Amino acid sequence: MALVKDEAIILSTRLFGESDKIVRFFTLASGKVSGIAKGAKKSQKRFMNTLEPFTQVRIEYFEKPTSSLVRIENADLGESNSGLEVSLKKVCVASFFTEFVDKLTKEKQRNEPLFHALKKILDSLKLVEFTVTDILYYELQMLRHLGYMLNLASCVHCGKALPDMEKLYFSKERGGTLCPGCSRAVPHRQYPQGFIPRMLTLNDARIGFHGQVCGNLSSEHGEREGEAPTGFPGEGATRVPLVASSAGFERMGRQVLEDFVTYHLAVEFKSYRLLKSITG
Repeated sequence: MALVKDEAIILSTRLFGESDKIVRFFTLASGKVSGIAKGAKKSQKRFMNTLEPFTQVRIEYFEKPTSSLVRIENADLGESNSGLEVSLKKVCVASFFTEFVDKLTKEKQRNEPLFHALKKILDSLKLVEFTVTDILYYELQMLRHLGYMLNLASCVHCGKALPDMEKLYFSKERGGTLCPGCSRAVPHRQYPQGFIPRMLTLNDARIGFHGQVCGNLSSEHGEREGEAPTGFPGEGATRVPLVASSAGFERMGRQVLEDFVTYHLAVEFKSYRLLKSITG
């Protein structure tokens, strides 16, 4: 058995027997890993406050070729989940994205961009409340890192590049926009003019805050669409165009991603139902 040391984010834990825990964690070097932590329920030294969901740790484990579970030997705390417990909404957002990673990744499938995206989400959540627009942004980024990307720039049926005024039709079956001609032959939903270009802008957005995407800037600081944000909480903010939030845009954006994920990935996220009821 070789000892493995890695950075990890705890996705979920459950009790096993009287004193052990089964832990699923997402690592920088090896992707998702499942392991058993012997005596974790009673340990006051090796595992105290380190094997809780959303915590970021430096983990050590032994891997056995004959077992699907690694044996977790030690976990040193890097970033606690402190700051998420202040609101139910923050916990729900964190739960949704950790479940997103858990259900859409395979065991031992390395994905460094996805690891850093999840880390960024959890770090940002401790500082600000996310709007629905923020959640949509991060969900789009995670889909990209997983290799599932919506085509919002050209017709997914004939390949024609589309001007913004013709981006009206979205096909969940094809995973992208349709030109007016192809929309007559392919099932789709029609959206108001400007919605799909705005989703494309959101997908390409980069909002700077200490090198991270920062949530809730549009609603807290009152920027208008197309303006550079001002009044960032903290130093080192990058002034970049910002897509403003609106209830109509958020409702339609959520519908597009729900349709896409349900049809193509056939996954239901338990945490999403609660998150949706809280965010409206």
